[in-house]
Amino acid sequence: MDHGPTLSLDKDFAHFELYEHYLVATIHEGVIFDTRELHKLIDVFNKHYYDRPFGFISNRKNDYTINPTCYAETKKFDLKIVGIATLCYSQFNYDNAIFGGRFYDWPHKAFFTMDECVAWIHSLLPSQSKKAGL
Repeated sequence: MDHGPTLSLDKDFAHFELYEHYLVATIHEGVIFDTRELHKLIDVFNKHYYDRPFGFISNRKNDYTINPTCYAETKKFDLKIVGIATLCYSQFNYDNAIFGGRFYDWPHKAFFTMDECVAWIHSLLPSQSKKAGL
């Protein structure tokens, strides 16, 4: 399993921890996440995961707002995301994550522990599927 992030990045709207096979994003408190933030997030994806499949974990530790319609912008990019996991801290977080997941073009699940998020992402990676005989 992953031992620690290979890189940590701070942007004006979020903190990112980049691992070999996935990225954990913690959006800052009070942010309104819209197209501008999405493009910055995609820049991180393209710079660090341009050549391989990866998973995205949204750490919903803070209270922020997402404009779910901004995800239509992702269709313009060739992203190698295998799935999006949301780490939830309350039933409210969980319910919002399930609602928001309807706007993604990738598999999405919500969990209450980071270990569950990471395990699910790893199960979606092509190399992990081959090892499992899938």
